[in-house]
Amino acid sequence: MTTAEVPSVGDLLAERYRLEEHVGGANGYRQLWRGVDVLLHRSVAVVLRSPGGEDAAPTMTAAVAASRAHVDSMVDVYDAVDEGRFAYVVREWVNGSSLRGVLERQQLESAHALELVASVADAVAALHEGGVTHADLHPGTILLSEDDRVMVTEPRNEPGNTQIEDVRALGATLYACLTSTWPRVVPAENTGLADAATDEWGRVLDADKVVPGLPASLAKLTADLLDHSQTPPSAAELAVDLRRLAETGGVEPTAAIAAPTSVLGAITLGRRGGGAAADAPPAGMKRLAVVAAVVAAVIFAGVVTSAVVFGGGEDPAGAEDQVTGEDTGTDTTSGAEGETTDTAAPTEVALTADSIRVVDPPTGDRNQSEGVENVIDDNASTGWTTNTYRGDANFGNLKPGMGILIDLGEAKEVASVRVQMTSAGATVGLLGGAEDPGDSSEGDQAIVDGFSVLADQVPDADTNIELKAGGETVRYIVVWVTELPAVSDGYKLTISDINVFAR
Repeated sequence: MTTAEVPSVGDLLAERYRLEEHVGGANGYRQLWRGVDVLLHRSVAVVLRSPGGEDAAPTMTAAVAASRAHVDSMVDVYDAVDEGRFAYVVREWVNGSSLRGVLERQQLESAHALELVASVADAVAALHEGGVTHADLHPGTILLSEDDRVMVTEPRNEPGNTQIEDVRALGATLYACLTSTWPRVVPAENTGLADAATDEWGRVLDADKVVPGLPASLAKLTADLLDHSQTPPSAAELAVDLRRLAETGGVEPTAAIAAPTSVLGAITLGRRGGGAAADAPPAGMKRLAVVAAVVAAVIFAGVVTSAVVFGGGEDPAGAEDQVTGEDTGTDTTSGAEGETTDTAAPTEVALTADSIRVVDPPTGDRNQSEGVENVIDDNASTGWTTNTYRGDANFGNLKPGMGILIDLGEAKEVASVRVQMTSAGATVGLLGGAEDPGDSSEGDQAIVDGFSVLADQVPDADTNIELKAGGETVRYIVVWVTELPAVSDGYKLTISDINVFAR
């Protein structure tokens, strides 16, 4: 594949996927892009491989298997196309941090490490059932999304990789969770972690020798998984064993010792169908009930403006924590020695179509309300779209901006508002007030003049942003847009989803 054949920003693949940003990878073999599905109006990750054809066949086969894996801990694969000169997989765009980003800061407690790796094992088991292997498991390809999910990136299914090697990689990932180091007896590209310590014969030290106090049974399980002289269990069997140990924090159940408390909080990964037998692997797990302290600091430090869409050895520098904003290293929800205060965690505010309306101050024509209810339907394929403005990104210099007013029902302490848009480049902020002055041109102007600023404007915003509100108590908020991204015939914006979190 020549340099001239490599897609560039703005190219439309399959007459559907517009490339917005080159995230990682060199001009050849494997690249990662942030894109937009122009038909469904949602952000996507495009994993491009060159050349296509026979060389890309394992990747295409793996993409099909991943799309059929009904497991919540596997990223959703939407499409796979082979154009000959190159092939590409289109998958879910995930905001957040890699597991590596967490482990670079500290290890996980035993119970949490076991639950997390069990979730990853669910995804691997589903792939194996579909006849493919992942072939690229390590903390850089396991994502912790900013909406509290543990997810595994799409498989590579490289020729020669076996299911046993995938299970050993699960063992190495468990070792990494416990020690923040990677055992090189399991090869992996660019894990981002230091090599595990070894003894004088070059053998990887048992995890409890690196981290004193780890349960001996957990250390033995990890060592056995890394021992190439032993045949490991299947990924599905391993998931069952990991959850059994997680119930006692890594101690064999006969010891009847409760799982330890962690500064990360208790990680409970939800399961489909509820009530599944404890000894059967769940259909899949994604959502964490609680992700506190360290994970919150890694994922939510500042405004989330991009996504973790990388794998293997193609991460751009610093990509594992693609967030902006100043991180002082402090945690406002923690007291001395890491003890949490009584401050309640923010929860998502339930909204209805009656809770929202468009704000269109003078000299707005007030005819752009159609579809505004779509911003609260949790469906990225629908949304509210402005008219097309010409001459200037600032709504053609006709008015100070436009926004979406949200009635929270009562005064609430607003923590943050997440906004998903189909195009990058808008300037977006957050306003707040105690009263709605009325659904009229004069009322909208009163909002512009009288509402306070809850979150400063974010210029040239990415497609997914989180506006930190600082905890001010208001009943009404406005997602306020002052500049629009460019389109082919002017300036226009579509907002797909808005989620409000308050106490």
